[in-house]
Amino acid sequence: MNESNINSKKSIIQNIKNFKIYLNERFPLGKNSFFTLIFTLSGYIYTGLLYNSKIITPILSKEVNRVPLLWDKEIDKVPMIWYKLLPLFIIIFMFFFQLRITDEFKDYEEDLKYRSYRPVQRGIISLKALGKIGLATIIIQIILAHVINPKLIYFMLLVWIYMFLMAKEFFIKKWLTKRILIYALSHVVIMVFITLFIVEATQYIVPKNIFDVFILQRYRHNIDFALIPLFALNYLNGIVLEIGRKTRRADEEEHGVQTYSKLWGRKKAVVVLSLLFVIEYFLVILGLAHTYEKYFFFGGLTLLIILIVSIHFMVKFLKKDLSGKIVETVSGLWIIFSSMCMGLLPHLFFSLIK
Repeated sequence: MNESNINSKKSIIQNIKNFKIYLNERFPLGKNSFFTLIFTLSGYIYTGLLYNSKIITPILSKEVNRVPLLWDKEIDKVPMIWYKLLPLFIIIFMFFFQLRITDEFKDYEEDLKYRSYRPVQRGIISLKALGKIGLATIIIQIILAHVINPKLIYFMLLVWIYMFLMAKEFFIKKWLTKRILIYALSHVVIMVFITLFIVEATQYIVPKNIFDVFILQRYRHNIDFALIPLFALNYLNGIVLEIGRKTRRADEEEHGVQTYSKLWGRKKAVVVLSLLFVIEYFLVILGLAHTYEKYFFFGGLTLLIILIVSIHFMVKFLKKDLSGKIVETVSGLWIIFSSMCMGLLPHLFFSLIK
């Protein structure tokens, strides 16, 4: 092996090590994989339950001239077609990773000025390298979309177009960056487009060996209204994440970094977060009301307990002047459990006890 090959091999190994450093600091694989799994399965199972309860049950009962209730216990189980669910998970995971990459590009100058400790600013990895990796993920997503259904590429385009607008700060950067709340509200809309992708993917997974997708489309209006709580929950959870990670104790504030604890004060930021928790609780209740009675009571009671515990820690954060990590952790756990209670957790519970 000549010297150039040895150097090339060392360079590849070093690039891999540098990329691992970047991931550990900016996009931890364990935490983000877990969040993506919950987010994907929650959207898939909730939509699947709606297909079962509002489309497939009425169609089956009509076909065999039976009362829908006779079919409830037989079709409340959402099929786990893993060879299609795995590509769906990877696609959603890559969407979130692409969001991280676009943030690196749009925040580069600001991070260089105020957060020079970050890996891109330290020279661990370049924007050019991240751009190439981002392009590779797009190619992988297109291939994986064909495993589920090629038509999904149209919905992927919606995500990418909005992601591009976010990266360009909607071409009103100076105006937008001065208004932190409007900035957050506009950027979190991406969650709606990602949720739409999951919802559309579900129709190509759930109906396997039951009915043609075309037939199900004729009944699609039956679930459109019931999907509103899912879209609203995922949108508001994006806001919860944003406020939760930017609510800090006074000595944790960074110069040049906008936070909600600076903008509103710690108390107001906590009050807003707590109100969002309450609103999301009722969104989950409304969503579960469109599925099955047992899911409604189990999911509602479970999330009510989590709501009380979450608000308790929020109050504790204020009274005892605790670290902002408490708010960030509670917000993160709330996002996970509120998503899980929207169908996933009740579905797992009743599947296990059968």
